[in-house]
Amino acid sequence: MPTVGDYGPGVRHEDFELDEEKCWALLGSSGIGRFAFADRGRIQVFPVHYAVHRGGIYFRTSPEGVIAAALPQEGAAFEIDSARPDAQAGWSVLVSGTASAVEDSDLLTELFGLAVQEPWAGGIRDRFVRLVPRELTGRQVFLA
Repeated sequence: MPTVGDYGPGVRHEDFELDEEKCWALLGSSGIGRFAFADRGRIQVFPVHYAVHRGGIYFRTSPEGVIAAALPQEGAAFEIDSARPDAQAGWSVLVSGTASAVEDSDLLTELFGLAVQEPWAGGIRDRFVRLVPRELTGRQVFLA
């Protein structure tokens, strides 16, 4: 016999974990995400334009900005998602790992050659940050 809790919000929703291949496909299909990191005991989250390249996440920031000043980061994260409220569906991908400034000149040449949108934030954004994934997870939810 059903109880009152069996009919609450979310009861008709299905959710499942996304495999690594699907997570990378979703990461490659987007161009803007959120970079999260610790800064003086506080979690900061910034939207960034990014590129997936050689198994890493890359984005540009200001050499004098908050992000650059906080590098390297052992416990950084990067997240993208998509939501369709009309369909009560969506997905999310989370990358956790180590973030650092890119210093290798050959890699910088490659990165500047990628077709990546210009950062929306003002000022010079020529410091590339690399997030090396340690863990990659994803979830999808939809109305059953």
